[in-house]
Amino acid sequence: MSTTSSQVLFLGELPFWLKISQSVVEAPAGSFEIHRSSSLRDAIRRLVNERWQALLLDFSHPSAQELLAARRMHTGISSIPVVALLPIADPRFQNAADTAGAAISLVLSDVNSASLQHAVISAIGANKNRKGFRKGSSMQFPLDSQSLERLPSAKVAAISHAINNLLCVINANADILIDQLDNAHNASRSVSQIKKATKSAADLMRLLKTS
Repeated sequence: MSTTSSQVLFLGELPFWLKISQSVVEAPAGSFEIHRSSSLRDAIRRLVNERWQALLLDFSHPSAQELLAARRMHTGISSIPVVALLPIADPRFQNAADTAGAAISLVLSDVNSASLQHAVISAIGANKNRKGFRKGSSMQFPLDSQSLERLPSAKVAAISHAINNLLCVINANADILIDQLDNAHNASRSVSQIKKATKSAADLMRLLKTS
């Protein structure tokens, strides 16, 4: 697999995002960066205006069907392969994923570093074989230690990966806390500040990687 990093967009509920962020922590190094979209509107905007290699879509999300509809109507979005994230192993969800043209499906209970890596790589590969794929920029998945040593910027990539993992976990847990706190709770403001800080740090990391 190429060492060029790739962008993957995620739209889904917190249980999936928490498991995905935990999977990132377990990955020692890699070549994917997964970004969480905050809403349907944000997801569509980013899919249209930015370059992505895959879309992780939680089929239990309230806006999943609307995003799939928008995907069918927009040529740019339709070219991005979908990894269907299913809350349970239920034929109804699987049929919905197949009907929507998902490249591959993954059940919540099966999400881990290896399965996530396999799902994304399979989706990108299937899309490449069909009509090419979009290149992007980078949540990291494992490379073996020998491959890492061959990379001229292996140390920088490893540090970048570790920081991205940390920011991903902080942001995911902050999302969980916000959902559990009342807006009037004193801690809500603190959690919001944490999220703003992690976003600023993530933006800075992207700038540093492209400079």
